[in-house]
Amino acid sequence: MKTGFYAGRFQPFHLGHLSAVKQALEEVDFLHIGIGSAQYKDTEENPFSAEDREKYIRASLLENGISEDQFKITPIPDIHDNPKWPAHVQSLVPHFDVIFVGEEGLVKELFETYTNIPVKIVKKEIDICATDIRKMMKEGDDWKKWVPKACENYLSSSNPNPTNK
Repeated sequence: MKTGFYAGRFQPFHLGHLSAVKQALEEVDFLHIGIGSAQYKDTEENPFSAEDREKYIRASLLENGISEDQFKITPIPDIHDNPKWPAHVQSLVPHFDVIFVGEEGLVKELFETYTNIPVKIVKKEIDICATDIRKMMKEGDDWKKWVPKACENYLSSSNPNPTNK
């Protein structure tokens, strides 16, 4: 069975993240999803707890026909030591054959530099980022069209203005 790994902060989980997960699952049988910066919550950059993120990611994947036997979600706390981060991830997440990244950047660089695990860039099919969504939430703009319905429902029911906890 071929396994993959995809990480993000998912603050919140949006349609671009969903697209990346679907692309990854076209290439692997099982996907480990790492919730980065897992220890942070209630800040401007990280308003949602790892528990909240796990719940709305799981609900979003199930809602979109991705079954529980295709993925596992694992919190990945920051260690603030870039060279050691890939080994830290590997200590928390069981074996994976390939890592999927949404763009050129630090995760790609660290895994290519400090491991022999292949890195694959997923295609950016939806031009949105979580920072923009958090800004829309804070300013009362229409953020809901950018997230899966299950994520929208979770965030709306848990707090009417999710970024102002």
